Formats: sequence, structure tokens, C-alpha cells
Amino acid sequence: MSYLIWLSRVALLGLAATAASAILLFSTGAKEESDSNQVIALTQENIQTWKSRVAQPPTPITQTSSPKQSGDEKKVPERSFDLNQSLSLNASLFATHTSLGMVAIGVAEGNYRLFIENNTLYLEQTAGYFGHTDPGNLSWGEVVTNYGPCSDQGRSGGNIAKAEQMCSQRALGGLSRQLLDLNTVGIDPNADIEAVLNTADLYNQARLIHSRKFPEALVLARQGGKTGVEAIAWARTASFYINEYKEFDLQQGENKASGLIGICARENLAITEWQCVYKDQLRRAQAIASVLDKYRQISVN
Repeated sequence: MSYLIWLSRVALLGLAATAASAILLFSTGAKEESDSNQVIALTQENIQTWKSRVAQPPTPITQTSSPKQSGDEKKVPERSFDLNQSLSLNASLFATHTSLGMVAIGVAEGNYRLFIENNTLYLEQTAGYFGHTDPGNLSWGEVVTNYGPCSDQGRSGGNIAKAEQMCSQRALGGLSRQLLDLNTVGIDPNADIEAVLNTADLYNQARLIHSRKFPEALVLARQGGKTGVEAIAWARTASFYINEYKEFDLQQGENKASGLIGICARENLAITEWQCVYKDQLRRAQAIASVLDKYRQISVN
């Protein structure tokens, strides 16, 4: 089955989830926003007839050298790329707070729990969904409360419905740039859903520059022989190394993940800055991979 068909069905799944959520709340009575146990059935009976896209290894990068770490222009892939078509294809990932992309971000944040029971995919809102202090902001003395599926940095003011909408809108707002950045370094975003989701999650977690440098780092990781979640986690970690010219630079760059480094310091972890950031980035990459795995399991059952 083509990526387009698979992704279209994922979009329908997100819309179905919205309806399922409404039915669930209607049947059990309205719940207060402080309720941390709302569970939404993301699938219907016909989910078992779905066929997932067969996961293929990412298309090898054809560049003869690693991406430059200077101001030189990067090599533009020879294959054609239609941004509008790619945006149309991938926007469904973030269309609602229960769409696949937002579920992946929510699970990486710890605000969603995704599980399978009786061949049905369920999405549970954890206690953190309804408000939790961002541990990264504490590293520089800020007390910020996140709400909803993403790291909303208090933008919603505690209104859960608003947080859900704003998380989705912000993810969609960064998508065009992310698709272009992936394509520029030779990664086809239409064929590498894991790269798309991890770029979006980095945009959710950290400053813009890191999600923009992640594609470049991912190419380097794969050219160095890393694959799968290992490549993703390495590239996410490497994207935090930025030099004085705001370039991705593993040799001269400084690790800018001050929030994560502060967490490790508060926990008295005897590890290097790289190990500290990698620990978190591996956890998030694994969380996103587990979401994709569960969707595929349901699709083939």
C-alpha cells in the first residue's frame, strides 16, 4: 500500500478518534479538566481490515561527503520535490490532537499513553496532560506549566481544549519548513515518516534551530552507519551542538540543551553532557517508534 493511502487512513483515524471521544464523554458524563484518566478508543471494528505501509529502510543518501559544517551551500537533491504535495500528504499527521503525529509527540512528552487491548488502539491522557511543571524551564529558574499533548509552555493558560488546538496549530505551522529542511539534505519526507515525526517533536521540545539542524545531523548519523532509533537519537542529540555562527558543529559547537543538562545536574547524574542529552533523546525517539509500531500492529490485525 502506498504511503499516501496509509497516511490518508491515519488522517481518518484521527477524525474518527475525535468522534469516539465525543461519544465516550457523552456516555459517561462530562468530565472535569482535572480528570487524568480519560481513555479514547482510536479504532473502530474495521481497523483490522487495514493494511499498513510496509516499513522500508530510508533511501540512502547519495551525497559523496558529509554535510558541510560551514556557511557553504548544501547540495540540493536532484530528485524533484513538490512542497505543496508533501504538505498535503503530511499535514494529516497533525490535523487534530488525536492524529498520529500529535499522539507521537504526546507519548514522547509523557502526556499520552498508547496501548492495545482486544485489537483496539486506546489513547489515555496522563496526569501530565492536565498540567505539569516543565522540568527543563526549571534549569534557568522559570516555573512554566505545560498543558495538553505538547510542551505548550503555558500558552493555553490552562484551558485544555485551547491547549489541544494550539498544539496542533503550532505543529502544522512548522511543518512546511521541516519538510523543506529534510528534503534539502536528501531525506525524502514523504518516505521517512519517523524523520518527520522526530523533527516535529524536536520543534515541540526545543528552540527552532535544533529542529532545523536535526536533518543535517541525521544524514551524518546514517552516513556513519547508524540506523533506526539509534540514528535518530544520535542526530537529535547532535543537533544541540551549535557554534558561534549558529551552525551545527560537533567539533567547535557548544551543547545548547541547557534545560536537559540542568535536569541531570539536579539529579546528580555522573554523566557527560552528551550522555545526559542522549539519554533523553533516546527515550523520546523510542517513544515515537513505539507509537508507529502500535499503529502498524493494529493495521495488520
